[in-house]
Amino acid sequence: MEWHTYKGLCDRPDVWSRWMLEETIDLLGDREVLTGCLRECLDGGPIEKPADHHGGELADMYRLALAHHRAVHIVAVVREAAVTGRTSGRTRERGLGGFRQAWEEYQRFLESGGLQQ
Repeated sequence: MEWHTYKGLCDRPDVWSRWMLEETIDLLGDREVLTGCLRECLDGGPIEKPADHHGGELADMYRLALAHHRAVHIVAVVREAAVTGRTSGRTRERGLGGFRQAWEEYQRFLESGGLQQ
């Protein structure tokens, strides 16, 4: 894959890194339906990287296709975590950072009908 194509895909609100998906799974805890949806995304395999990409597995990027109501539920959990200071395993030192904004952007993306292909 060419870099410009890859970067264009990675900038889409429906393309997520393995790191963000795994940390969201951690944050969701025992909400099995939601974590199962995110695990299915990971099981589907990453987007092809450019040949000279140097990022490891956590930099793999995945196309996320959740039902709107699932995204709304995840946004609610992430918002609550941000307000209460709860974090995932790898965000304990720095906090959730852009988790809330990323999930809210994904929800708006779904509400707008997604990108026209």
